[in-house]
Amino acid sequence: MSSPDREDDTGPSAKKRKVQRACDYCRRKKSDGPQRADNRCSKCTSRRTDCTYVEPLYVRRSAPEFDIFLILFYVDKVEGRMQRLEQLLKKLSPGIDITKELDSTLSDNEGGSSASVGASTRSDTSTLRTGKPSTSTTLSPPIAASPSIPAVLDDLDPSDDESELQKNIVDGFNRLSIDPVTYRYHGKSSGLVFVRAAKHLKDQIEADMTTTTKAQSTEEPPRSVNKQYAPIPVEDAPPPFTEFPPEDLLGDLMNLYFREMNDYMPLLHEPTFKQCIKNGLQHHHGAFGGTLLLVCACGARFSDDPRVLLEGTHNTESAGWKWFETVERVYKSYMAPATVYDLQVRVLLVLYLQGTTVPHTSWTHIGIGVRMGVDIGAHRKKMYGAIPTIEEEMIRRAFWILVVLDWGSAYSMGRPASIHDEDMDLGLPLECDDEYWISSGGERAFQQPHGRPSKNCFFTSYIRLCQILAFAVRTVYSINKSKSALGHGDQQWEQRIVADLDSALNRWVDTVPGHLRWDPDREDTLFLKQSAVLLSHYYQFQIAVHRPFISTRRGSPLSFPSLIICTNAARSGVRVVSHLYQRTGDPSYKNLSSLFMCAVVLLLSVWGERKSGRTVNAAQDVAYVKKCLEMIRACHRKCVTAASFPSRLIFNAPIVQDGDGR
Repeated sequence: MSSPDREDDTGPSAKKRKVQRACDYCRRKKSDGPQRADNRCSKCTSRRTDCTYVEPLYVRRSAPEFDIFLILFYVDKVEGRMQRLEQLLKKLSPGIDITKELDSTLSDNEGGSSASVGASTRSDTSTLRTGKPSTSTTLSPPIAASPSIPAVLDDLDPSDDESELQKNIVDGFNRLSIDPVTYRYHGKSSGLVFVRAAKHLKDQIEADMTTTTKAQSTEEPPRSVNKQYAPIPVEDAPPPFTEFPPEDLLGDLMNLYFREMNDYMPLLHEPTFKQCIKNGLQHHHGAFGGTLLLVCACGARFSDDPRVLLEGTHNTESAGWKWFETVERVYKSYMAPATVYDLQVRVLLVLYLQGTTVPHTSWTHIGIGVRMGVDIGAHRKKMYGAIPTIEEEMIRRAFWILVVLDWGSAYSMGRPASIHDEDMDLGLPLECDDEYWISSGGERAFQQPHGRPSKNCFFTSYIRLCQILAFAVRTVYSINKSKSALGHGDQQWEQRIVADLDSALNRWVDTVPGHLRWDPDREDTLFLKQSAVLLSHYYQFQIAVHRPFISTRRGSPLSFPSLIICTNAARSGVRVVSHLYQRTGDPSYKNLSSLFMCAVVLLLSVWGERKSGRTVNAAQDVAYVKKCLEMIRACHRKCVTAASFPSRLIFNAPIVQDGDGR
C-alpha cells in the first residue's frame, strides 16, 4: 500500500525508506506499523482498511491573538490598582520616594511564588466582601460588589447553553484580576463570550502539543501595553455623610418608612438594617449612610414633625427634601460596579420622587437602577446560590422592585420599558418575613413558620400582576410598526390578545393567597390594606387591557364590551378603596393611580350616556367620582401630586357639579 512517506517504487532502482511514524488511524492506538515490512499495521490488516500517512506529524501552535485581550485586561487592572495604591501611600507618607523604594525591593521579591499570592487573595476574599475579617461575629451588612457565583455546575439549566460558558469567563477573569469579587455580566451575544469560546478552542489544541512545544510557548514574553489606556481610578463608595436627623426623629422616620413602604415593597431587611444603625455603620460607610438618609426622606412624607421640612419654611411639600438632595447630589458616577446599596439607593430615590411635584424625573433613576442590576447579573438565576443569603435576597428584592417600577412607569408614561419579562429568569423574592431570615436555636433560616401567613406574599402577588400589565403594554399598546413586523395587525388578533389577557387576570385572582383575598371584615389591618391595594390594582389593570378599545375614533368590535368591562371595573375599584377608607381613615396613597383611572372611566361613561340621551346610571357614577376626589384629597400629605394631577380634568367637569347627572 502506498504512502506519502515512501518514495516512488515504480523505477528499477527504487529504494524503500522505513516509515518513522504510525498511520493516521493508529497514531492514537500505539501502532506497530513502522516495525512491519509492508508498513501496514496489524490492526489495519485485521480490519481490512487502508493504512495512510496524510495527517501532519506536528501541530503548529495557534497564533497568540486571543491572548492579547486577556493580557490587556490583566495589565489594565494591575496598573489601575497600582495608581490608587500610590495615591494612598502619598497621602499617608508624603515624603516617601515610592519609585526608589520599589526598585530597592524588587530584586528581593523576584522569586516570590504566584501560588502564595493567589492564596493570599483567596484568604482576603471574605474581608473584601464584608468589609470585616471573616471571624467577626457582629451583624454587619453585606457590601460586596456583586452576588456570589455558584461554585458547582451540576444544577445548570441544560436549556441555557450560555450558562457554563458564562461561568468559565468569570472564573478565568477572576484568576487574572486582583479584585476577584468584581463582576460584570455578559450575555450570549457579548463579544467576550465569543472570545472565550475561541480561547477555549485554542486551549484544546494546545493540550495535544508535546511537552517541548508547551515549554517554549510559556517562555514567550507578553506584549507591551500603552499606559495611556490605564483605567481611571473609580471610588467604590461615596464619602461618609456627617449630618443625620436627631436620634429620636431618626427612629420615628425609620418606623414610618418600614410600616408605610417596606411592608408593601420589601426593599430592606429590617433587623439587619437597624442593627447596623445601632453599630454606627452610617458614620463611616458612605453607601449605607446614603441609604439611611433616603429612608428618612421617604419616612418624612408620613411624619407631622416640623423638623422634616426645609429650614425657614412651613411648606409640607418640602418634607425630606434636604436628605434626598444630599444623597442625590453625591450619586452621580456610574462607573464603579454596583453594590447592593447602589440598587437600594436607586429604589429609594424613585420612591421619594414619585411623591413629589416632579414624579416624571424618577423614570431616569429607574433606568439607571435596572441597568446597574443587569451589569452585575441580578436578572439571572445563576447568580444566586442554592442556599439563600441575606445579601443575595436583598439584591433580588431591589432588582424586582426596580423592574416593577419600570413596568409601571412604562404604562403610565407610554414609554418603552428598560427590561422585559423574557430577559430575566431570576426567582421571585422569598415569601418569608424578615424575622425568620436568620436562624436561632438550630432552626432553619429563611423558613416561614407553618400556619403563619407572610406579609411578603403581597409583593410576589403584585409582581405576577405586573407581568400581565407589561405584556398588555407590549401588545395592545404597541405601535403599528411593531404589529406589522410581527404579522399581527388584524382585529381578530386584538380579540385573541384581549381574551388571553382577561384569562390571565382571572388565573391571577385564583393564585392570590387566602390572607390577601378581599374581605371587608378582615381584622388584621396590614392584610386588609394589602388586599385592598391588590384588588384595586387588579381593576386598574383590567381597565388598562380594555382602555384602547373604548375610544369613539376606533370602529373595533371590542368597543362596546370593553366599555362595559371598564365601567364595571371602575365602580368595583372605587367600592374597594372606599371601604378601606371607612375602616382605617386612610385610602392609601398606593391606590392613587387606581382612583384617578376609575374616576376618568366613570366620567367617560357619564358623558357617553348624556350624549346618547340616557341617564340611568349617571347619578350613581357621579357619586363614585365625587368619592374618588375625596379620597384623592385625603392622600395629599403623603403624595404631593394627589391634589393637582386630576384637577384640570375632573374639577372643571360640569357634569360632576350636577347632582342629577344632567
